[in-house]
Amino acid sequence: MRITICIILSLVFVEVGFGQDSIKQHKIDSLKAKLHADSAHIYRFRKVRPFFSLDNRNSFIKDAPVNVQGLQLGIILKEKHTLGFGFYTLQANAKQNFTTKNEKYIAVNRTLRLSYLTAFYQYAFVDTRYFELDLPLELGLGGYDVKLTDAVTNKLILDKKGGTIIIGGGVGITIKPFKWFGITGSAGYRNALDNNPNVNFSGFFYSYGIWVGLGRIYRDVRYCGIKRKKCRKHIHYILNEN
Repeated sequence: MRITICIILSLVFVEVGFGQDSIKQHKIDSLKAKLHADSAHIYRFRKVRPFFSLDNRNSFIKDAPVNVQGLQLGIILKEKHTLGFGFYTLQANAKQNFTTKNEKYIAVNRTLRLSYLTAFYQYAFVDTRYFELDLPLELGLGGYDVKLTDAVTNKLILDKKGGTIIIGGGVGITIKPFKWFGITGSAGYRNALDNNPNVNFSGFFYSYGIWVGLGRIYRDVRYCGIKRKKCRKHIHYILNEN
């Protein structure tokens, strides 16, 4: 009789133990399934996502080097088409020769200020994990202020303000050896529709810098740093609960 009771109790405890293990495994499987769903949602293909870029360009105006500081804001459609607006500004000081009304050549100091707003479109011709080739186009409107002063007497010779239309295009290359960081560069030509010989904004430009995958960083932090970490914490709690 005692032996029978012991056997029955043992079977009950075994069944209870298997039942608890089954419940734990079910909870763990549910957490893993939810993590898989979260991963698919976070890394899903997005038809529309925001775009941001610091677009500082090196260029030349009347053979003098200038730096054009710019900011681009827009959206990326289907990972191929980027469109938006860019704002650019520059201030440059240089020396040049100036012809007076009596055809006398004098040296002058030139101060140039330029600001313009562009609407731009960029097509990702090649876009892989490690390499990207883009073809950008832009159309802009801006205003300038150019001053010429005599380099010897510092007398103001010319103070002219006006507007200009800017059309530009080129090619951009991004090399991404790391998941979050890489190097980027671009080159192109800017054509300014302005007949003022003392300005002449047309010319080649180039830029180079660091590429930062903000979208990738955001997704990885959201998944690895939050979702997966939270899931592992819950699984550890389940495995150690009585």
